[in-house]
Amino acid sequence: MSSPSGAGRLISQRLAAEGLVVAAIAAWWFSSAQFPVNVFPSPLQVFWELVRLSMDAEFWGHAAATGIRVLLAVVLATVLGSGLGMLPRYVPWTSGIIDDVLIPFFTSFPAIVWAILGTIWFGLTGTAILIVQVLIIFPFCLVNVTEGNKDIGGEEIEMGRSFGRRPLAIFWRIELPLLAPFIISGARISYGVCWKISLIAELFGGRSGLGYMMQWARDFGSVDSIIAICLAIVFFVTIGDAFVLRPLTRLFEPKLEPSRRRSFLRRGGQGVIVPPALEGN
Repeated sequence: MSSPSGAGRLISQRLAAEGLVVAAIAAWWFSSAQFPVNVFPSPLQVFWELVRLSMDAEFWGHAAATGIRVLLAVVLATVLGSGLGMLPRYVPWTSGIIDDVLIPFFTSFPAIVWAILGTIWFGLTGTAILIVQVLIIFPFCLVNVTEGNKDIGGEEIEMGRSFGRRPLAIFWRIELPLLAPFIISGARISYGVCWKISLIAELFGGRSGLGYMMQWARDFGSVDSIIAICLAIVFFVTIGDAFVLRPLTRLFEPKLEPSRRRSFLRRGGQGVIVPPALEGN
């Protein structure tokens, strides 16, 4: 049960956050009064544009196209990044390639260049957008899983081997659960970034998606549509994070008691402390 001081602190933090939002909207409203409507629309104008978009079947079609590409890109990047990140554990000589070549290259390569090259190499297609998204968010998963792979100790693996577990069972019951928080963390970062990347890729070479709609709105000087689409993306990202990624993060958080948080052989004592992944087998 939370203490009164803790509850008061949470309430004050919540009020501060809500107050910041109100202040930002007030500043937006005041600033919009100083500029023409077609340059800086008011919050009310953007709100009604959001309402219009929410009832527009074409908007939902483009949103679905972007959302499907984002989900596919996150899944592919997570699988690829996780596989390469775990590779040095089984093929040690690849560690230098991943740490010294792949990670520096992909983390420093400009995202905008991937978008340009994607349209040149693959044309103005949805496949080109998907490939560009995967190439840009892939490093987030790779770095996370690579670092997580280094943090995993050898005691758990040795324990599994001492119990005669097969390599596949050790991977599935011990290594993968230990790496899961790093994998989910990489996917969570990639999900938010991928929505931004999707707009860039669709602006350059898309014929569908929210980026394509934003390009259309720019051509017609519809600033309220541009801002409304951006706010819709914020909503989509928040919903996906709150209802999918955060529950997954909590699901894979360690729930062990402090005395069992580390798995090891008790030398000189009586018996063996068994890791939870091996219990009941």
